Amino acid sequence: MWEVRTRRDALVSTGLMFMLARAGIAGAAPGDAMSDPANQDRVARSATRVRGFADPEMDFQLLRSLGAANSMGGAVGEIFAAVRDIRDDDPRTWPPAFVALGDRTRSVARSVLQKHPVSARDHFQRASMYYRAAEYYDDPVTDTSRAHGLASRDTFLEAAKLMSWKVEVLQIPFERVWLPGYFMQSTGAEARPRKTVIVLTGFDGTGEELYFQTGQAALERGWNVLMAEGPGQTGFLRFHPDVVFRPDYEAPVGAMIDYALSRTEVDPQRLALYGISLGGYFAPRTAAHDARIKALVANSPIPDLYAYEVGFVGAGIAANPPPVSLEEIDRIPDQEMPPGMKLSLKAGLRRFGADSLAAWLERLREFRIGDALQNIHCPSLALVGEGEGSLAMNLFESFSRGVSGSVTQRVFTAAEGADSHCQLGNLPLSNAVVYDWLDEVFA
Repeated sequence: MWEVRTRRDALVSTGLMFMLARAGIAGAAPGDAMSDPANQDRVARSATRVRGFADPEMDFQLLRSLGAANSMGGAVGEIFAAVRDIRDDDPRTWPPAFVALGDRTRSVARSVLQKHPVSARDHFQRASMYYRAAEYYDDPVTDTSRAHGLASRDTFLEAAKLMSWKVEVLQIPFERVWLPGYFMQSTGAEARPRKTVIVLTGFDGTGEELYFQTGQAALERGWNVLMAEGPGQTGFLRFHPDVVFRPDYEAPVGAMIDYALSRTEVDPQRLALYGISLGGYFAPRTAAHDARIKALVANSPIPDLYAYEVGFVGAGIAANPPPVSLEEIDRIPDQEMPPGMKLSLKAGLRRFGADSLAAWLERLREFRIGDALQNIHCPSLALVGEGEGSLAMNLFESFSRGVSGSVTQRVFTAAEGADSHCQLGNLPLSNAVVYDWLDEVFA
């Protein structure tokens, strides 16, 4: 629900092995010794099988974890080992599997830390993303969810001490709270103002995940990187659980910009803002109200969050929402509302400060950029995956028509393995498109 219902399934079975076996090319057919390496009379390649989930959301979350492996935020074999313990029809079995994997990986990191710091760093990095994966399917209103989130943060902090970058952990003042974040830069960078990107995640991403998703790619290209989270976002809620999403997101992001521009390492004329997922609303909303942004990337653009979310729940439900309240969700039988939908609904209501489905939908009407979109005069890069559905494509086009500055459009395709939400199936390509464009804008 919410962000990912239109994302294309990434892992499919082709039946190729069976066909090759029938032709006498492969060593065995399905069900033969190839699928039973314990049979000592035959030779097998592996006991691990690449299988996804029938549930499209669970399949996307698997792809999400696999995508982080591009930047050492996971290992494919470890992830598939954890998946063996997850039931296809019950996402509540997901957190225990990934917590166990996180615990094992963190334990290995600690055991080698003194003698092998590089290995320890890599283990801590993977453990951080395994705890994040568990946090996603945790009941969002429990202490367990917060504990797993803090474990993800803590293991990332351990890894950061061993990274080749300069990493600063931030508490950016904002109104009566503070925004958690990270400022990262190359350790060998000259002491002069440099190009800087502020990266925003979305509904369920985290600041730690942003490093693996795009932060490392930016650092490798010589960028300063500021990754921070605002009201309603996952990492923020770990510390301020009662401060929810707000439509005027230019306010918290403005505090991030204030911080960035307070640093002598930041060139104010080369300051970019990159919004991912629901950040496709937060970043354009900010750029429409804050001219300090000199280049904008929206992946994908969401100028009207109400329209975007109605695309998930359906126009019929939006027009006449069932009388479902937050406190009633857990009492609904699984046969009437599947466990995954319950978790998504609870997370959505909580993060927007709504106590019912009807109240949530009404609240969303405030999350529209409207005519202010024309105030965006800086160059913009609009990204979308062709597997995200027609509504996402319509919003992509609406954004491109509505801004006043120049717009570069990029539609990622299934042939590129990048058609899913946020291009998690091909992050190297996505990051190349983003930072090549930004480098040319600030050349």
